[in-house]
Amino acid sequence: MADTREKFSNLTIAFHWIVGLTIIGLLAVGIYMVDLPKGDFRNWLYGWHKVIGTTVLMIAALRLLWRWRNGLPLPVGVYPEWQHKLATATHIVLLCATIALPLTGAIYSYSGGYPVPILGLFEFKSATKYPLMFDVFKFIHGWAGWIIAAIVALHVLGALKHHVADKDGTLRRMLGARIG
Repeated sequence: MADTREKFSNLTIAFHWIVGLTIIGLLAVGIYMVDLPKGDFRNWLYGWHKVIGTTVLMIAALRLLWRWRNGLPLPVGVYPEWQHKLATATHIVLLCATIALPLTGAIYSYSGGYPVPILGLFEFKSATKYPLMFDVFKFIHGWAGWIIAAIVALHVLGALKHHVADKDGTLRRMLGARIG
């Protein structure tokens, strides 16, 4: 089922909430774990962060293909042009960022000589370290996390504005309701 102005497909809703909540969780864990002292707990947390990150990368890639096929969400109402452009830009950046953030993390890990787990079933192992690439992708991954956190905050504020101020059904539509 394709998305309409009145109702989103179950696939759209599932992709949105799975990717969105997982990315938010990974951001929180990422911020927490970087300052942990080296040791078993930190290694365990990094390991799970990478397993979940590469899994969400695959789901986000499927989501991106679904969005490409299905198009960006249609606005529920009529809004000023600047709001429509901001919403469109936010959606595009979020879609790209949900690919870029875990991908930069995987490259960062691999270039440091660390394994990159895939679904917790197998892993890509690096026989060589690439120090310059490691430093570059560590920097990119760290800053990308903060940037996506800011964009997620903007997205949540936009959803709340639609729900509280506009009362237009945008949030209810993402929760599975038919509107309009």
